[in-house]
Parts: sequence; C-alpha cells; structure tokens
Amino acid sequence: MDSQELTPILLISHDGLAAALLRASVMIMGEQENINTVGLEEGDGLSNFIAKVQECKNALAAIDDGVIFLVDIPFGTPWNAVVAIKREIDHLVAGVSLPFLLEVLNYRSQYNQIEKIMEASLAVSSECFRYLGAIEK
Repeated sequence: MDSQELTPILLISHDGLAAALLRASVMIMGEQENINTVGLEEGDGLSNFIAKVQECKNALAAIDDGVIFLVDIPFGTPWNAVVAIKREIDHLVAGVSLPFLLEVLNYRSQYNQIEKIMEASLAVSSECFRYLGAIEK
C-alpha cells in the first residue's frame, strides 16, 4: 500500500445510518479520505444490495491490501452482503458506533497495516460504551 493511501473503510447500514456516522465523524475529526458508505434502502433485494456494496468497495483506493467493513448489526442484510464479497484480507466488524468509528479512523492514521488498525481499535472497543445510572431490582 502506498504510504499516502489510508486503509479503505466501507460503512454499511440499514437506511442512512452509515452516511450519518460518516458526517458526524467528519464534524469531529475533519474530512476523511478513502472511506465510502452504502445504505440498504426499502425494496433492495440481497442480490441488488450485494452489487451496490461491491460497487462502493471498488470505488475505494488500495483495496488490494484489504478493506475494513463496518456494518450496523450482525447477520442482517448489510452483514450478509459483505460476507458475499469479503476476501481473506478484508475485515468485518458489526455493531459500528460513532465512538468505534472514531477509533478506527484514529488508528488508520497511525498504522498502514489493516491488522494493526483492527487490533488497536478492538482493544479499546469496550471503552466506546459507557453506562451511568442505576438498575432497580
């Protein structure tokens, strides 16, 4: 991978969640390169959606070194579309949130190896969620 090319990321979700996550991350971290989004729309069948995901993936740079796929929920249509096109060098994470996306963006600016990005991001993933409150029994 060219040292200038950031590891490609494809955000995939139901409806417009992926696009909203990208907009929010830009607000916090600034413009991002080599990242794309695709949302499952009402009426998209799985085969049509797979084609949309493949097209968005192909629009990214440096995909020969692997793509990070971030999807909203495990085993939903976005997940299944990625599984249909994923290669061994690609990485798939379900349950994407804004805090986790920010971690991935941060680490991809530090590392150019996809495994290091994922290892560092997943190591802090539990810190992306906080609960403040009491549960009454």
